[in-house]
Amino acid sequence: MTGGLLHAEASNTRTPIRGGGTRFARSWLGGFNLLPYRQRNARLARRRRMLEWIAAVCAGGIAVLALAGWQAVERALLDARRASIEQSLKQLSAPLAEHAALLRARDEQRQNAARAKSLSEPLAHLRDLLDALSFEPGDGVVLRQLRHREDETELLASSRGHIASAEWLKRLSAIHGVKGAEMSDLHSASSRGAAAAAAQASMTGPIEFGAHLRWNEPVQKAARAAASAAPRPVKSEQSGGTK
Repeated sequence: MTGGLLHAEASNTRTPIRGGGTRFARSWLGGFNLLPYRQRNARLARRRRMLEWIAAVCAGGIAVLALAGWQAVERALLDARRASIEQSLKQLSAPLAEHAALLRARDEQRQNAARAKSLSEPLAHLRDLLDALSFEPGDGVVLRQLRHREDETELLASSRGHIASAEWLKRLSAIHGVKGAEMSDLHSASSRGAAAAAAQASMTGPIEFGAHLRWNEPVQKAARAAASAAPRPVKSEQSGGTK
């Protein structure tokens, strides 16, 4: 306070001037700073701010280094795991290849077995039919021609009458594997002039007829045709002879 009063008094001092005038003279301003803590606080604030910036930069660098180190460790672990898996796969490559070869061989064996079965079925059907015909009493039915295919058999025969033909075809339809039997082309063996005589001959006289045996249904036939190529038809002819 004393310094302030002295400064005020010194600033208001008038200096006389010759000639009757006066003027204010600027006196020397002396004294000392009464608030030194402001500058100190400012310096401390600047220093604290600088330290905070340095600490933030250091923390960011440490975080970046920690992240980079963690990623490096994770990459090393992944590489080690991948190398271990690759080593295990290399050890299992031979057993896996052998297993795949066995699976392929099994599939090929199944396909070959199915194909062999489909190819052998017509021969088995023909054998069953020939066995049945060899033990068939016949009752006056004479087999003239036999044509065997994969899924069907056509027969041409003659008999003493319509009843004998029907009974013979009924016995053939009971053969193992036959899905259906039909009769066609029923006509008299000798032509007659009169219609009544022809009708009487068709009932009691010798007649010729065709028989059709089906071994597979149409759906099964289509499936087998898609699975494998159809074999060439086995054609045989057997003539003459009353059974």
